[in-house]
Amino acid sequence: MKIYVILIAMFLLKPLGAQDAYTLETCETDVSANVPEFFQKYFHCVTARLSESGNYVNLYYDGTAPYESWYWAQGHPNNIAWVDLGDPYFLVQGGYIEAADYVISIPVNPGTGIWEARGLTIDAELVDGDVETSNEEYPMGSVGSSLSGVNMFNPCAAPGDYIEEEQYSFDYYNGHPAGNMGNYHYHTNSNGPLEVLEYKGLINTPTTGSAEIEVFGIMCDGVVVLGCTELDGSSPDPQTMDAQNGHVMDMVDELGVTMLSNRYHTHICYDQITDLDTDDMNQGVGNGYPDHEFTPEISYYKTPGQYTMPPPGQQDNDRCEHLSSPLEPDGALGLDDIDAVPVSFVLYDNYPNPFNPITVLNYDIPENSFVNVTIYNMTGRRVKTLVNANQSAGFKSVVWDATNFVGQPVATGVYFYRIVAGDFVQMKKMVFVK
Repeated sequence: MKIYVILIAMFLLKPLGAQDAYTLETCETDVSANVPEFFQKYFHCVTARLSESGNYVNLYYDGTAPYESWYWAQGHPNNIAWVDLGDPYFLVQGGYIEAADYVISIPVNPGTGIWEARGLTIDAELVDGDVETSNEEYPMGSVGSSLSGVNMFNPCAAPGDYIEEEQYSFDYYNGHPAGNMGNYHYHTNSNGPLEVLEYKGLINTPTTGSAEIEVFGIMCDGVVVLGCTELDGSSPDPQTMDAQNGHVMDMVDELGVTMLSNRYHTHICYDQITDLDTDDMNQGVGNGYPDHEFTPEISYYKTPGQYTMPPPGQQDNDRCEHLSSPLEPDGALGLDDIDAVPVSFVLYDNYPNPFNPITVLNYDIPENSFVNVTIYNMTGRRVKTLVNANQSAGFKSVVWDATNFVGQPVATGVYFYRIVAGDFVQMKKMVFVK
């Protein structure tokens, strides 16, 4: 009887029709165990699925903010009163936060970037803070997702505006709606994604410029957006960066695990947003370079099939954007029960097999263990170490991209993958065909 009394009391205390606050605790997160570990480790408030071929991660999100903002609708528990931060700050009149169905199909292996292939560098003249002045810019609108499922927009302002002026309509999290529409988004860094890292126990200081690691999100072509650190917490080398503070390298986490291989990523790291657009030669062009303030403006990778409406007078260059449906349907969920704990060590058959060039390796570890997963060729030579780190108990997945290999090309043939976890050792065979 006491239980019924408590439940009735709780029901009576909550007004009919009242909404729950939308937070990191209440948002829905559903990341399949067969997507690359990068998404499993860092993303929250999203759904992620590997596509049928294994070539894409279909990332679904609704664009809402799991924190307080004056852009939430009146009456929503996340709504707070607008705070005037001084001249020339303003409130976007009629602007609000509204959930929508977004999906981006992110290539698991974007391959060689168009800039690498051309032997060119993204320079300050291209990163100009203006909308679609080059054929390589992302289209306007949602072109990525933050760790918390908030839209990441093209860094340029709408035609007729300057991006720096848009800062004056940001809320406390550097987010705002797209005019008087519900498309809430970021152009620049935000504590929001860092709060996801704190929630996951990866950092203690969710403040931009001070966090132990700073990951904000990913663009639809696979470009990762970081803050003032690499994934392992080290400071990036500015000598290797282009005009949007991007460079290509293996992205290794604090445990020494390669999350993404040979991946172009950018760093949004600055003291304050400024309208003083100066490049490294101080010629008055560019967008705050080298203190790049905004999400990537220039698309580094081509994503075939995603962009179908080129600007007038420009050719379709396969720039990506958010979609109404994924480029390729979701594949099998795989081992997707993230709440269960395996009862024994198991190494599963890779899939697809034979494969070209990507295959997925799944395994179970019933207890916290130091895990090594390595690929060998027919002669016993090590080809690639995929995992070499402590891992918590659970269902695990790792992707091998046979095109991402440093040293010499991976040849067609039979390969072996071996797992060593504690006293457990097992090896299986797979076939790579070109």
